[in-house]
Amino acid sequence: MQRRIALRGCEASWVQWVGRKGIYRGGGSRHHKGGKTIMKKRMVVAFLVAIFCLFVLGLAFAYEVSEVMNGGTIEGRVRLSGSPPPPKIIGVGQDREVCGEVQKSYEIEGKKGGVKNVLVMILEIGKGKDFDFPEAVLGQKECMFEPHIVLASPGKLMLASSDPIPHNIHTKSIMNPPINITLNRLKRKSSLSVTFPEIIDVKCDLHGWMKGYIVVAEHPYYAITTDDGSFQLREVPPGTYELEVWHAKLGSQTKEVTVKAGRKTVIEFTY
Repeated sequence: MQRRIALRGCEASWVQWVGRKGIYRGGGSRHHKGGKTIMKKRMVVAFLVAIFCLFVLGLAFAYEVSEVMNGGTIEGRVRLSGSPPPPKIIGVGQDREVCGEVQKSYEIEGKKGGVKNVLVMILEIGKGKDFDFPEAVLGQKECMFEPHIVLASPGKLMLASSDPIPHNIHTKSIMNPPINITLNRLKRKSSLSVTFPEIIDVKCDLHGWMKGYIVVAEHPYYAITTDDGSFQLREVPPGTYELEVWHAKLGSQTKEVTVKAGRKTVIEFTY
């Protein structure tokens, strides 16, 4: 999803913004047939852009943890206008004893007219409560990433597999170090260091339908919608904010929301 760019110096054709403040979405340009020299030049440029962005992010995106006195709550739901498309049926060529003969790939999921797996975040909030996310674990179960989108605070993210077959975890990122590791019966757990705000693409190269996302949050006012599209943000300092929702297929929307002390504010988005 391409967003308004707050840091003009971080512009690059393969860098997309998710959120004006701090959330990068790594693109990925295709290399032309120019040989190793072109690839090396692009790698150097990518490295320099990343270093510059890290420097500017450190200056611009400081979030201050402070006690929230009589904060409010933002409660809402993300709805879908119309019916979701049917899932794609993917034939399984290997590991059928675990993965089954077919896999269903849902681009849009949800119940009761809601949209599941939508990222919700407040943009440009400078201070508030400390991170209170549950431990971030990206699992692999029955040949799927579980959850499809995992929300993580800066630090370490746990990686785990409960399947008796090998899976790899291959990430694509700009701000955080990418990894490509294999989990199997002998090594069921690992970890990933995540420091900078970013949406990280995740896939398993061994099973092409396995895809997911890691959201490294800039601050604790993030949420992922549940099965019926609902979400809640608690202990929000009173004030007026811009609230953004993002879905991997449907894109993004923003709305202004005003939070009053000790009150609940209800908001709704429709795709």
